Amino acid sequence: MPDTGYGDYETIDLRLDERVAWLTLNRPDKLNALTPTTMHELRDVFTRVDDDEDVCVVVLRGAGDRAFCAGMDLAWSEKLTPRERVEQGRLGEKTFAMMERTSVPVVAAVHGYAVGGGLELALAADFIVASDDAKVGLVEITLSARPPYRPKMTEDGDPDQPEYGGSAPGWGGVKRLPERIGKARAKELLFTGARIDAERALRLGLVNDVYPAAEFGERVGELARRIAAMNRYNLRLVKELVTNGYDWIEPHPS
Repeated sequence: MPDTGYGDYETIDLRLDERVAWLTLNRPDKLNALTPTTMHELRDVFTRVDDDEDVCVVVLRGAGDRAFCAGMDLAWSEKLTPRERVEQGRLGEKTFAMMERTSVPVVAAVHGYAVGGGLELALAADFIVASDDAKVGLVEITLSARPPYRPKMTEDGDPDQPEYGGSAPGWGGVKRLPERIGKARAKELLFTGARIDAERALRLGLVNDVYPAAEFGERVGELARRIAAMNRYNLRLVKELVTNGYDWIEPHPS
């Protein structure tokens, strides 16, 4: 694929091809877990893409075979002071909100694990398509649960659970999940911290479509190319109208 002209990134990969921006989280050895560097690089990409007339759609995906994104990098989380913990929440929320406001469509192509902050990232896209091997959920509440629901990675304590008060998904998931699937279904997933498969995610309306893993790249490419074939101004206009609940009364004057 041709060079983007955007420069090199440390934790993500960006390629432009036929009006599609292929944006890949590129830490497969860490299940593409998110770090402050990733957040700042995503903010840079979405600022640039928003003004790039050669981009009609962004496809967000994860490198490797195992995960779209496993959420926040625990090595980062465990070292945070209480003050830094507040700031990381703000950084993630601002980053995902910037992605959500990108003028052109953003599609999250989810395979493998998309949990915690990884699902919150996908929810900031306009819609999600999934491989049939996807496992998704906002699992944060389980990090301080009693056995057998508490994962091994926090057996020695949950770094995100304050001494007093509570902890909940902090990067927009508690807002975007109910918007996507309804309050009652969202509450079930949030109260239990359940990790669900792609077929249940499809039934709930969390994802728009499920593709066989062996065909995932090809099917996502077909979808991206179809969207990219549309007029960029019309894509931008339709996204603005739908997102803000506007009606289309009269065309712009010529």
